[in-house]
Amino acid sequence: MRILAIESSCDEFSISIMDKGKVLSNVISSQIKEHSEFGGVIPELASRLHVENFHWVLLDSLQQSNSQLEDIDYISYTSNPGLIGSLIIGKLVAQTISTYLKKPLLDMNHIEGHIYGANIEQKFQYPVLALVVSGGHTQIQLLKESLSFELIGTTQDDAVGECYDKVARVLGFNYPGGPVIDKLAQNGNDKKYKLPISKNDDSYDFSFSGLKTASLNLINKLNQNNEEIIIEDFCASFQKTAIDTLMIKFEKAIKEFKPNTITVVGGVSANQSIRSIFYKVGEKYNIKKVIIPDLKYCTDNAAMIAELTNEYLVKDKK
Repeated sequence: MRILAIESSCDEFSISIMDKGKVLSNVISSQIKEHSEFGGVIPELASRLHVENFHWVLLDSLQQSNSQLEDIDYISYTSNPGLIGSLIIGKLVAQTISTYLKKPLLDMNHIEGHIYGANIEQKFQYPVLALVVSGGHTQIQLLKESLSFELIGTTQDDAVGECYDKVARVLGFNYPGGPVIDKLAQNGNDKKYKLPISKNDDSYDFSFSGLKTASLNLINKLNQNNEEIIIEDFCASFQKTAIDTLMIKFEKAIKEFKPNTITVVGGVSANQSIRSIFYKVGEKYNIKKVIIPDLKYCTDNAAMIAELTNEYLVKDKK
C-alpha cells in the first residue's frame, strides 16, 4: 500500500511517499528566504512559488523513495485549513496525479496530520491528549481512540506562534522570529519582566492577544524612557509567560481526561523549552507515553499527511 501525500497549506510544498507505514521520502520546499524580507508569509507569493517548485519536489520524492508514479496506490493531500491559494495548488497536483494513474484521491485535515505526525516513529496508546501549537493554531485535542478527534480547547484570538512572530518583529528579528526568541531565551532571566497570563480561567481555551499587546506596550514604554531592553531577559520572560499560558490549560486537561499518551505537535513544538517542559509534565503525572516528534516532523511536511492517510486506510480495512 504505497501512498503519495501532498502538504501545501502554507509556505512549504512537500511530498512524501510511504509504504506500509514506513516513510520512504519526505521532501520539503521551504520559502522562508522569500517571505523573510516581508516579515511574514505573503499568500499570493506562496501559491506562485508552489507552482514553480512542485515538479522538482515530486521528482525528488520519487527518486528518494526509489519509486515510479505507477507504483503509487493512493494519493492524498491537505484540503484544510490553510491558505486558499496554496491549498488549491496542492489539490490540483494531487488531482492530476490521481486522474493520470486512475488511483483513489483522499483529502486530509492539516491539524489532524500534525497530530499523527507524532505517530510516525512512536505509536499512540489511547487515549491521547495532543497540544497543537503553530503559527496559525493553538488547540488541545483529545483522541479516545484512533482518529476520534475531539476539540477540547482552542485560541480565541492569536495563535501562540503568531504571538511569537509579532513580538519578534517589534524586537527587530527577521521572520520567522519564534526560533530566535527561543534561542535567546535560553540565556535569559525569565523573572526580569512581568507579563500577563491571559484567559486564566476554568475553560480550556487560550488567548494570546493580551500577551502580544502587553509585550509590545512594554517594549514601547522602555524605548520611550530610553531604558535598555535586555534582550535575553525579555525573550526569557516572554517565553516563560507564553509556555505557562499553554501548560496551565494542558495540565488541567491531563487531570480531567487522564490520557495514556501526551504529545505536542506543530511548528512551535520545535521550541527547546516546550520540549523540555513536556517531558517533565509527563513525569509529573505518570503518563505512560510522552511523544514529541522529531524536528523534521514538527513543521509542515507531507509525511504527517501520509501517516494520517495510512491510519484511515488501515482502519477502513479492519
